[in-house]
Amino acid sequence: ADHVSACSPEWAAPITGLTPATITDFARSYARAEPAMIRALIGAEHHPNGAMFFRAVSCLPVVTGSWRHLGGGVARSVGAWAEIADVSTIPFDEAARRAHPTERRALLQPQLARHLDDDVLDPPVAAVMIWNGNPAVSLPDAGRLRAGLSRDDLFTVVSEQFVTDTARYADVVFPATTQVEQLDVVPAWGHLWLGWNEPVIAPMGDAVPNTELFRRLARACGISDPMFDLTDEELLELALGDDVDRARLRRDGFVRISGTEGLMPYAEGGFATASGRAELASPRLEAIGEPRVPTYRPPDGSGDEDPEEHDLVLMTPKQHVRFLNTSYSASPGHVDREEKPMLDIDPSDAAARGLRDGDLAEVVNARGRLTLSVRFSDRLRPGVVSVPWGWWSGHYGETSAVVNDLTTDAATDQGGGAAYGATRVSVRAVR
Repeated sequence: ADHVSACSPEWAAPITGLTPATITDFARSYARAEPAMIRALIGAEHHPNGAMFFRAVSCLPVVTGSWRHLGGGVARSVGAWAEIADVSTIPFDEAARRAHPTERRALLQPQLARHLDDDVLDPPVAAVMIWNGNPAVSLPDAGRLRAGLSRDDLFTVVSEQFVTDTARYADVVFPATTQVEQLDVVPAWGHLWLGWNEPVIAPMGDAVPNTELFRRLARACGISDPMFDLTDEELLELALGDDVDRARLRRDGFVRISGTEGLMPYAEGGFATASGRAELASPRLEAIGEPRVPTYRPPDGSGDEDPEEHDLVLMTPKQHVRFLNTSYSASPGHVDREEKPMLDIDPSDAAARGLRDGDLAEVVNARGRLTLSVRFSDRLRPGVVSVPWGWWSGHYGETSAVVNDLTTDAATDQGGGAAYGATRVSVRAVR
């Protein structure tokens, strides 16, 4: 209570852009609701203070008692059920530790661009293997990343279904199967069901699943761990929990995750702390230099451009419906049924820059630039602009640039995530 005594609705109003009355009404509505569930999704963790945000949000159901009600609490994302599903990665984690008993160097994936361009890193990155990803489109500072992938002394291997923007830089491309060609189990994602994925056709050409690719690479590299002797069926058997009715899963295609009927995981405590109680004040976090209690920290702008010169915050949301992330976003039947990327902007910000709805504008910062059509939007607050993410090069009106050319690779406060939401840009009319 002492810690938050100065954090009144009046204090929060200019930070949030809400009125004190709105803040008060919302707080009372939330506190009185039974059950009350906060479903945050993943946007918040793409900000410099993303971990602190989730830490504060996670305290709210403790303070209000929402964990004691069926359906109450907080979920970090739609993948929350996958974390308690009847699928275990423990056997595979143990195999990784056997293969690498000594500590390995770890580099942050969102900062791949700087790692490939780092002339101080010892040893430098000399080889990259990429699967299940299209980093030339999806990672920040993409222009610098493409330059890194263009290095003559970098050996790049990509396992892919399509010739993506990333695969164009590969020295070797391994053909990967699609979902209809491989056996798999699909964890719960926003629902409560475990899915069985039965292949309906044989792999086309030389395509193989990731599991088979890794088995072949292990043999070629002389890795003898017994994990690489297991078939896909045996790997699934190892991963599935004892509560899964395997025969029914395969017969019906899905089974409900065990233990989700009447689930109230923290109604009587049982948190992952030494005491088993929720810790609003955390000695463990304090020991690594974090505030003992969740604390608001104004963005410090680290890793971003000068806010005076680049006075708008850039958001890069997923807003398309016919392709997922960067998959299929270059495929006919998908991309040609979506509206091409535009710059969404609040009318007041547009007027200040002499822009009308439909005009061409340049979105620019020190990392890159895009030229896009302007679209007025009432979904954005003043000071924020939006360009959709997921499109490949050429879709933003230029030969190679994508929206992630603009985004910062600054890391979040915990976990090594990408603080995409800290990106600042300037917008000017194209005359």
